[in-house]
Amino acid sequence: PVLFYGWKIVATGILGMILVYGIRHSFAVFFTPILDEFGWSRGNISIMMSLNIFVYGFLAPVAGILADRWKARVLMPLGVAILGVATAGCAWAGELWHFYVLFGLLMPLGNALAGWPIIAPALMNWFVRKRGLVMGIGQMGGGLSFTYIIFVNYAILHLGWRPTFLVLAGILVFVLLPL
Repeated sequence: PVLFYGWKIVATGILGMILVYGIRHSFAVFFTPILDEFGWSRGNISIMMSLNIFVYGFLAPVAGILADRWKARVLMPLGVAILGVATAGCAWAGELWHFYVLFGLLMPLGNALAGWPIIAPALMNWFVRKRGLVMGIGQMGGGLSFTYIIFVNYAILHLGWRPTFLVLAGILVFVLLPL
């Protein structure tokens, strides 16, 4: 073949990282509209993100252990589905605890099962030579996920924050899940 199939896996991993971590990184753009609608304190809303990162920190090693047992082909769709459900659920959240469960607990589970702990071993399985290069290129998706904020901000300005959560969930399900 002209192009080694592993490079397609790298491209898919980059796109996956952008979409999976882009939702978490766009929290700052959702912060103000949620604050304006519900009037909760900044501290209570900030706990959503703190909880997300805290839970992800514990779940990432667990996802890594699962990646040793099962293939990314099994774990990534599960993670994308969980992340999609949690993201869509945020569109209908009406209480602070809803956000804590959806954004703070379920999203990091989806992130761990569809993010770097699963993508990294998948990339390493496709490459023996150039592993360092491939891992570095794969990490580009994490950095580029911050640019996803631009799209999310645009969507919030034109659609509102609730429909934007649905759009993000739709992108996960209709773009990332088939890949």
